[in-house]
Amino acid sequence: MKRVFFIMLLAVQVVQADAQGRDVVLKQGVVSYTPSSFYISDVMDDRADKSVGVLKDGNKSEPINLHNGTAPAIKMLTNVPYRKGGQAIVLHISTLNYTLRKQGRQWTGSSKATFVFYAGGKKVIEYSSSGDVEIPKPEDYIESFLRQALEKDLKRFDAWWPEHKGAIPTNDAVKVNVEIGRTMSKPDVIVYSPQRPLQIGDFKGPADNSVIELAATFSGIGFLYSGKAEDGQVVLDVTVTPYFDISQSWFKENGKNPRVLAHEQTHFNITAIKACELVKAIKADSLTQENYAAKLKELQTQNMEASNAEQSAYDTETNHGTIEGKQHEWEQRISEEIKKAGCY
Repeated sequence: MKRVFFIMLLAVQVVQADAQGRDVVLKQGVVSYTPSSFYISDVMDDRADKSVGVLKDGNKSEPINLHNGTAPAIKMLTNVPYRKGGQAIVLHISTLNYTLRKQGRQWTGSSKATFVFYAGGKKVIEYSSSGDVEIPKPEDYIESFLRQALEKDLKRFDAWWPEHKGAIPTNDAVKVNVEIGRTMSKPDVIVYSPQRPLQIGDFKGPADNSVIELAATFSGIGFLYSGKAEDGQVVLDVTVTPYFDISQSWFKENGKNPRVLAHEQTHFNITAIKACELVKAIKADSLTQENYAAKLKELQTQNMEASNAEQSAYDTETNHGTIEGKQHEWEQRISEEIKKAGCY
């Protein structure tokens, strides 16, 4: 079924109101232009002063008001029903102001209107119109200027929107592409790979002789993300990279043996598992334009705390690798978890 819809033109009459000013009553009429790519779902008046200007006749000056309020009046004029495939647009009134003065039998009128187009709660673009004319009747000018300004801005937006809509994030939900990093620009690091186990020569940091441990592994999870708008939606590309810091990890001379190296490798394996868990947590969460930055930080913090807790439990239960049975249990379990993680 073909849908037919209308934008309402305005015809006006000015009636004498009380001391609050003149009330301009807008009547329905058909606008000749019908937008093809959008419809007006609502109208918001952002102005502090809700009048639309002032009418000056000699020493008498009174405000001009649109009957029943400016936003409802303009919403009536732009009352385009929903169109399949069309974008819902909220029209914000930023400026609407007339100054009408009587000089003899003639009126002069100056005006300005600024309408701001919002899509998906985001400001998209604004258009302004202005005019200065001599007129026989002020009500004729109020009607004609507002009609022409609305028609012109609807046409301009209808031509602009199809070309630019893909770059405007109107969908609140955020799409996330997240992956495990395979490389890293940071110097002196080794990015985790099951095919590249640690070697004693990778531990190049100065040993800490104030502790009893024979070696120390400094590892972490790099986290980078960037965003862009695609097809009206924010798309995030997130990279989670488990890495080993060569310059801070160290071995003491009397600890340079396969047993101690295996203990340190398991520390790095735990970091790799936690990186994979972070990837899965990000994929499982529901991110929006409003919350994605805070959510990503929260997930990072939770993951870091869980990682620190497991690393500590590992050292405690194995007594830093000196309890052979416990060390073997941890190595086997963590090795199986790496295989099941699905990230490497």
